[in-house]
Amino acid sequence: MRNRSVPFLLSIATASVAVFALGVSIGWAHKGAKGVVMERMMSMKSMGDGMKVLSQMVTGKVAFDAAQVTSIAKSLKQHAAKIPEQFPKGSLQKPTEALPVIWQKWDDFKEQSGNLEMLAGELEIAAASGKPASLVVFAKIGKSCSACHQDFRLKKE
Repeated sequence: MRNRSVPFLLSIATASVAVFALGVSIGWAHKGAKGVVMERMMSMKSMGDGMKVLSQMVTGKVAFDAAQVTSIAKSLKQHAAKIPEQFPKGSLQKPTEALPVIWQKWDDFKEQSGNLEMLAGELEIAAASGKPASLVVFAKIGKSCSACHQDFRLKKE
């Protein structure tokens, strides 16, 4: 993975930081969650765990494994497809970090989850090539996650 441009490396670094922050916040946030709130928190945790593994591959901390990338991509795609149903109107029971704006901008929210599903599908197809270059899609996925969290999730102080 040589000859990367600075903007590309910055986007990878940004995605990696976002993944780390997601993992930390989800771990603490689950306490007391029930029902659909717990279901979506566990789904987000699963996606965050997959993103951590991809981040380690992108940064060279672990070797690229096409089969593992494909498995993570499939999982991301499945979870992303379920996001809208995991946010029924008014599901704001604590300890959720979801903001009411989700339901005010429902079409935007669904579009962002659809975008994540599409990108996960791109990653799955790219990983089938068996080349580490497939991880380029990782930065796009990280940006997608960050954009949704920025718009629809309670900001951390």
